[in-house]
Amino acid sequence: MATLESSDSNILDGEEVNWRLIVYPILAATVLIAGGVFYYYYEQDQRNLLEAKAREAMLKATTPDDLIAVADKFPNTDQATLALLSAAKISFANRDFDAAVKDYQRIAASPGVVEELRDSAQLGLASSLEAGAKLDDAINAYLAVAQKGDKSPYAPFAYFAAARIYEQRGDKDNERKILTEASSLDPGSQFVKDAQNQLKQLDAESMPPITATVPGNPAPAAPSAPAPAPAPNKP
Repeated sequence: MATLESSDSNILDGEEVNWRLIVYPILAATVLIAGGVFYYYYEQDQRNLLEAKAREAMLKATTPDDLIAVADKFPNTDQATLALLSAAKISFANRDFDAAVKDYQRIAASPGVVEELRDSAQLGLASSLEAGAKLDDAINAYLAVAQKGDKSPYAPFAYFAAARIYEQRGDKDNERKILTEASSLDPGSQFVKDAQNQLKQLDAESMPPITATVPGNPAPAAPSAPAPAPAPNKP
């Protein structure tokens, strides 16, 4: 009966160690991946549950204070952002512009807010500042969205709104600058078309008036010599 030499035994032992080096890392990676997937879906379920509870609470809220309480109870949720937007809109409608400004600023400064909702809040902030006669701050708030250019669908409106404030002030230079920047955005936007038309009107107003050359009136004709008196009849 044949027996394994010591060298053959070492070969088999080596092969066994090599399989362990291959299989164990694969098993460990599989466990990690499975755990990560499980954690991801668990987090998603918890997030959806939290959003649902926040939505239910928001639907019951009727005043700005109620809506702000929802945002405080469910921070960092989409429903919290919507609750603050609703609170700000109610305050604006009630002409409580300071309260509206506070809510809009809170949204704009919150991390994780969807970018379009953040821009919408920024425009609400600008409108509230404008309504409260804080025009310099309103211009800056509008331009914070406008200068995003093609990255924000609200940029054309924001430019046009800022230009309108400069127009009301009679600041033609800054109005022209803002309208020029707006004119370079999406040509399909109605606000861009309005900006281009307004810019053309400004250019037309700045052109010196054209004075037509009117020929001088002809000199009056010299009066004709009087006709000679008729000679007296002789007797």
